[in-house]
Amino acid sequence: MKAVNDMLRDYRTSRGITQTFIAKKIGIQPGTLSALESGRVKISADMLVKICVVGFGVTPQIFFTDQFP
Repeated sequence: MKAVNDMLRDYRTSRGITQTFIAKKIGIQPGTLSALESGRVKISADMLVKICVVGFGVTPQIFFTDQFP
């Protein structure tokens, strides 16, 4: 199984969404999102939920099933 940060980045890029767009949507700096996606900063459970629900409009559960869209 891939690391969560890699799955978030893959999900975002596969949909053509920029880091800047998601960062603005969830209220963080694009550099912070970059650090989270690259694994330089650990993603907390709260931040994972915020990125998924507010940023992508999906449940975090999709990253932990075989039904990764």
